[in-house]
Amino acid sequence: MRPQFFTTLRSPWPWLVLALAALLPLVLPNYYLHILTITLVYAALASAWNIVGGIAGQISLAHSLFVGCGAMLSSALLVRYGLNMWLGVLVSAAAAAALGAAVSFIDYRFRLGHLSFALITMAFAEMAEIYVTGTEFFGGASGLFLPKDTGNFLAFQFGGGRGAFWVMLVVTALCLLVNLAILCSPLGYYLRSIRDNENAAQAIGVGLLRNKVLAMMISAVLTALIGAIYARYLAFVDPYLLVSPVLTVEIILFATVGGLGSVVGPALGAFLLAPLGEILRGHFGGSLPGLHYFIYGAIVVSVILISPAGIWPFIEARLKKKDAKAA
Repeated sequence: MRPQFFTTLRSPWPWLVLALAALLPLVLPNYYLHILTITLVYAALASAWNIVGGIAGQISLAHSLFVGCGAMLSSALLVRYGLNMWLGVLVSAAAAAALGAAVSFIDYRFRLGHLSFALITMAFAEMAEIYVTGTEFFGGASGLFLPKDTGNFLAFQFGGGRGAFWVMLVVTALCLLVNLAILCSPLGYYLRSIRDNENAAQAIGVGLLRNKVLAMMISAVLTALIGAIYARYLAFVDPYLLVSPVLTVEIILFATVGGLGSVVGPALGAFLLAPLGEILRGHFGGSLPGLHYFIYGAIVVSVILISPAGIWPFIEARLKKKDAKAA
């Protein structure tokens, strides 16, 4: 593990930001607390996707499959069989990991190009949505209602908006920590070498299958966990929201705008765009539906023109240039 990992953990700034964020539910109105909780969900999802799409360079469009796996499977096991949702999350995470490994194996077995891999993963996501909406076990197109949240943590209940915010804050921090750990470990070097040139990486002894599968499984498990928490927070599992490939497109958009392959970038993109989308939908959803997508498009074009690598790399470059001048 590179010293940067331990240096970051010893720095007081991340812990100060985390502590201040934890105090927000005590002062924010419920509406803005809801927006911030949704933002944390997207920040965590973008960070989880970044392991595969940013660090490893595998543009996966199948992450709605993993979100749905965590949300739909754990919820269905609770509603249909009364299985404790913590156990359901473990089952869902294992299923998501297996699906992720299968997707990575297909990519390795047929040596798919980036476009082919993206299309195949999108096909997986589309098939998952069709299967879930047509299966009674998952509630079909009507979805599933979860039992009322009474605050029983042992039953995977968080006590309403404040509890859900704190849980998502911890999970988002976990996703950022996992990204940092990967980037500072040999796995991070292997994944970046695969991203830059698979043939060269294989020539110097980097195991393509092992590292691709490991990256996808880590990403899938985190994504399934986030999906289960999101479902519990909403208390209604909507397949058209949680299993839709549109969700993956939004995740990729946030990660790309923030800066792929970095620790902070994907989460930063979510914090910039997700609240904007929620507020625009809330205020203009009836009169100007889809306005937030238009705004997203304008922001993406602007970021590409100003800093093709994303917002966080642009900020980092400016800070380094400022430090160099000061020295």
